[in-house]
Amino acid sequence: MVTRILHTWIWCGIRPTATNNINPTRISNILSLMVIFVLVLQIPIAIYYWRFGGVFKLTLLLSHSALLFLVPLLNWAQYQRTAKLALVVIFISYIAWSSFIWQANVHVHYYLLLGIFVCPFIFVSQGFTMWACITFHVAVFLLIDGYYVWLINPQKLSEYHQMVSISSACFLALSCTLTSFHIGRNVTRTQSKLSIARLRSERLLLNILPASIAQRLKQQEGKIADHYEQASICFLDLENFSLSAKTLKPEELVDMLDDIFSLFDQLSQLHGLEKIKTIGDGYMAAAGVPDANSSHALQCCAYALAAKHAFASLQSKYQLKTGLRIGIGSGEVVAGVIGRSKFCYDLWGEAVTLAARMESHGLGDRIQVTQFTYEMAKHKFHFCARGEISVKGLGQIQTYWLLGEK
Repeated sequence: MVTRILHTWIWCGIRPTATNNINPTRISNILSLMVIFVLVLQIPIAIYYWRFGGVFKLTLLLSHSALLFLVPLLNWAQYQRTAKLALVVIFISYIAWSSFIWQANVHVHYYLLLGIFVCPFIFVSQGFTMWACITFHVAVFLLIDGYYVWLINPQKLSEYHQMVSISSACFLALSCTLTSFHIGRNVTRTQSKLSIARLRSERLLLNILPASIAQRLKQQEGKIADHYEQASICFLDLENFSLSAKTLKPEELVDMLDDIFSLFDQLSQLHGLEKIKTIGDGYMAAAGVPDANSSHALQCCAYALAAKHAFASLQSKYQLKTGLRIGIGSGEVVAGVIGRSKFCYDLWGEAVTLAARMESHGLGDRIQVTQFTYEMAKHKFHFCARGEISVKGLGQIQTYWLLGEK
């Protein structure tokens, strides 16, 4: 029970999907909890020495402990900067009132120097606010020290000792401020490097997985597997490409495939398809996954026509004698992430098999689709019946050629 409460307090205001401002928010929550704990420990002392202003000290302890509850509440309401400022103000207020009530130099105001070192960690990338809070700490520290030297204990110190005491306090505050400046600069630089590294890793992850799947993978552990009642799969393959590849140098081959697949990538994004993978000189994309929709067959048909047209320009650019076979299949699929060290988002099901067979049993520069795809897209596209073909493992299947858009 206690562990759950502490966990809730520390993570208050941090959303599960948050990537920025996590550490400063956590630090502010943890510091508020630590200060409350220290204040509560002082309550028995205030009660035991009740005759020495116990009522004022107890009121001070209880009021500031209650005020510190504002920090996680403000973080929960997504007012993170206000929460940090509240933490600073409450902390300084407690130190100042304690120094005034106790009327004795017990060096409690030296905790303000500790606050100077905390500011760079809770005000990351907020330079003006950080320096305003540091200046506030230093000013209150010097005022309290001067208050003790000149008003509380003037009879115990000569004028020389008073000046030495104030000078020492100034030098100490300046040293802490300069050190805090160095810490703040290093923290900001480190946060900047971490942000760049995080963005780079995000881009790499999005190159491997769909955005919604990548987000789910970051939030949960275990398997990711989804069933889709309807989706459409598109396979594209370069006909007799192995023979053409023998005449090309490795750099020329890679450059050409990069151009072709980059073009397919652009078209898949344009038409709302999700690239699944490349297999040698083959390319696989899908519509209706991972975000289900009812127009997946139309998307695949439009994509296939655009890819066929775009590939014709690449044929003349690279003087390719190979054609492009395209197959589309629609139906139920299962999608999921497999692998441990190298993630792979893949699809399985009869629709995937059908789409692969439509491509492998097709002809160069033709687009072959299944009966189900034809029924879903015939109101928007022109088709020509090819007739039944024998497909390994599936028997006789009625197929159609996709000709163009109506």
